[in-house]
Parts: sequence; structure tokens; C-alpha cells
Amino acid sequence: MKTVRIYGMAHNLTKSPPAPKGQGVWLSNSPGSYERRLPRALGEWTRWFNLHSRAHMLKAYPKGFNYYKTVSDGRPIYFQKIQPDVPASVVFPRERIQEAFKLPDGSPNRFFSCTICWLIAFAILEGFERIELWGFALRDNKANPGQCFAYERPGFFYWVQQARNRGIEVIYQKEIEKLPFKPGDPTTYTGPLYGYETKPEE
Repeated sequence: MKTVRIYGMAHNLTKSPPAPKGQGVWLSNSPGSYERRLPRALGEWTRWFNLHSRAHMLKAYPKGFNYYKTVSDGRPIYFQKIQPDVPASVVFPRERIQEAFKLPDGSPNRFFSCTICWLIAFAILEGFERIELWGFALRDNKANPGQCFAYERPGFFYWVQQARNRGIEVIYQKEIEKLPFKPGDPTTYTGPLYGYETKPEE
């Protein structure tokens, strides 16, 4: 079965078992989070994704961006744009994904409220038959109720539903199993296109 494992960076990432040899493993954003919670992930990954602007990456985690520059073994790193100083950089197919999942009125799907929404959609397009989600909890932000992960959950469950509707097996940890499965409606989503409109070039 063609399987991809996608690692998030929540506290439960530490419970992830080793990835089977030959299985796709996708990481995103800063290497520092994986160094702290699952160091072996830096040896397991097959594709990396950072959908933020270059300005944001350099400001938020410059050491992480320097790590991207060192990757020279053929593994791709997906960005909004090719980064000339990152040999492994490739362009993330944002427009192809939005068009593939276009809305009933024919407009591009904009229901991408966090990185994992993009990655699940991409995994569907890539023909994976099983998607494993490790290191995701989507807990409420107690300091800012209604924000952060609570805001992202409807999009997360929408894309899980899209995968399952296509016969793709999706598994995740008990922290998410405890949450109500409530997919959002992409036709009523008015939030920003994550990455592309949330942290623009400065």
C-alpha cells in the first residue's frame, strides 16, 4: 500500500514509531522542533515543506533555513518559490492543488487554514492509499480561545474527509480521535490562504 507519513510538531510526536523502510515521510517548517521531539525524523524524511515567505523563514528560524541549504542528497524541499541558495528547492504546486479541488462554482479551493491542509490535499493528488498523521493534537489555545488550532480544525477534518471519500485510509493519534469530527465548509471559508497570505514577504 502506497503510504505517506506526515509528521507534525505537537507533543505527541514523541510517540511515533519508526517509519518502515521505503515509506514516504513528510516534514514541514523548522527543523528545530524535530530535533527536540523526534531527532530521528531528520534522517527519515523524504520530502520537506515550508510554505511561508522567505522573509518569515529568515526571521523566525534562520538556523532552519541554513539547514535547508545543506540538503544535497536529492530529497526535495517545497517552497512558494525556488530559493537560489537552496539546491533542493522546488515549487509547491499550489495552483494545481486548488484547481484539482475546485468548488462547485468553479472557483479554486481556498480552504487551506494550516500547512497540514495543503499536505493532505497534495498526498491525495500524489495517489497515496494511506496517510498517517503523527504529531498532531489540534488543541485549543487557552490563552486565545477560538484561535490557533481550534480555528484550524474544520479545515483539517475537511481534508481528512476528502481523502476518506476517495477510499484513502487516514489514521491519526488518540488526541485527535477525542475531538468531534466536524469538517468545515470550503464555500463559506473566508480566512487567508495559509502561508501565501498569512506571512507575506516583508
